[in-house]
Amino acid sequence: MRIGWTAALVSVLGLTVSLTGCGGDGASSSGGGASGGRDDAIVIDGSSTVYRISRAAQLDYKKVDPGLRINVANHGTGGGFDRYMQGEVDIIDASRDAKPEETSKAEELGLPWTRFLVAYDGITVVVNPQNDFVKSLTVEQLRSLFAPDGTARTWKDLDPSWPDRKIVLYAPGTASGTFDFFVEAVVGKGVKTNRSDVQASEEDNVLVMGIAGDPDGLGYFGFAYYQANKDKLRAIPIQETATAPAVEPTHETILSGQYKPLSRPLYIFVKNDLLKRERAARFVAHYLENAARFAESAGYVAPTEKDLAENAERFRQASGGRIEGGSGSQNAADARLVPADSRQTAGGSGLRADGRPTA
Repeated sequence: MRIGWTAALVSVLGLTVSLTGCGGDGASSSGGGASGGRDDAIVIDGSSTVYRISRAAQLDYKKVDPGLRINVANHGTGGGFDRYMQGEVDIIDASRDAKPEETSKAEELGLPWTRFLVAYDGITVVVNPQNDFVKSLTVEQLRSLFAPDGTARTWKDLDPSWPDRKIVLYAPGTASGTFDFFVEAVVGKGVKTNRSDVQASEEDNVLVMGIAGDPDGLGYFGFAYYQANKDKLRAIPIQETATAPAVEPTHETILSGQYKPLSRPLYIFVKNDLLKRERAARFVAHYLENAARFAESAGYVAPTEKDLAENAERFRQASGGRIEGGSGSQNAADARLVPADSRQTAGGSGLRADGRPTA
């Protein structure tokens, strides 16, 4: 059953239908962000993984409100959170959940946010297509490669039957949410650095080009970047243990969680003050209503109907109401505001603690 976003979104200033005076001088100095509380500008920054989804939303919304200035950058999930704390960002693209210390700092600064799930991803381990001997890798083999104290330096170190050639590792930089998620899942909690000989970059396309040009290259990044470069790369199936089956990342294995331990949800964190600005709130509503389409167009796995219901409920709680009117990009600009207490509450969250949909 499709969630009725067009009958269930965007209000601002509590139950107030009139929105005169929002933004500009009415915004607090702590909550203005790079857009300064103005209703004609939004700044989005963070994950290079989620960047593809937010970029799709930005381009699509130009057809609805060409005058709204939406700036989308990708300085890594950690970079997005850092800029948010400085008041420079309105929406954080995040390929991991917020860390407890990030949540605490935002609360201390008076910059509360609301988290929305916009897609699912499977961090994809890839090699150069000339590598025809690696059929799968275990999590333990990945740990021996990417842990700061990892001992594997050659293919032969991983398997005696493989060539005695040096492996060239490529990985996201430490400001990346993909780095954070991967090292926690594979190496363990508390790891904050790459191995010293890793070729690191916050830009996924740099990693793609590096591995594509290196017969002994191996690295990891989001599923969409592999999907977009299948002709240059080969994905490696992952075994959670030495006796577990090797699982390739696909839309089905990512959504089901079978692709363990590298399946993950992708988020945007929206400043609550942004939802008190009518024009900006309408963009967020459009983004969330069309999240499945944007996720798929970007190469990721779409959120489920239960995820969309949870997003709608979180939006209602953060904004105080909804937009009622047209559907999608055609009529979103014509939607009319209605009080929050006139809508039916969306269903339960439909999410487990790890952000994955329940059955």
